[in-house]
Amino acid sequence: MAGGDILVRSISIDDAVDFNRLVGVVARERRYLRFLDAPSMDRTVDFLRESLAAGNPHLGAVVDGELIGWCDVCRHSFEIEAHVGTLGIGLLPEFRGKGIGKALLDMTVAAAERLDFQRIELTVFSDNRRAIALYETRGFVREGVMRAAARFGNEYRDVVVMARLAPSLQSEAALAN
Repeated sequence: MAGGDILVRSISIDDAVDFNRLVGVVARERRYLRFLDAPSMDRTVDFLRESLAAGNPHLGAVVDGELIGWCDVCRHSFEIEAHVGTLGIGLLPEFRGKGIGKALLDMTVAAAERLDFQRIELTVFSDNRRAIALYETRGFVREGVMRAAARFGNEYRDVVVMARLAPSLQSEAALAN
């Protein structure tokens, strides 16, 4: 598997089982996601079905036929926030640090902007410095910290809120300040 070519492609409902497995692996690490395990298969299928039907970009990295990473942007449901999406990303541990996450992020953000997302938000644990550095190099800006917002057993962790504005909004935001 480690020697295979990496294919980045759209995720479909047919990927639900692999997507659920992947989310579970990353969640159980208790370091990167805000939940402790994958949702049920029914919830995973519902999530993918609804999100794909809404036209949200969902990309996956595949090696030797196995889904090893994902990145998606899910549009907010309130009308006044329809230009905003929340980014989710994850990668199997053995594939981190190889540029795959950066490629997934870049391709997903580009797809989201083609779909008229003007603001992409994310949250990241404050001790995940590699991810924060990656997001900053991709135009995401820290907007705040939610102190002790996550608790894993007796450990509390801060959550950093970040966002990236589409180029057209970046100029407007600069003019407004």
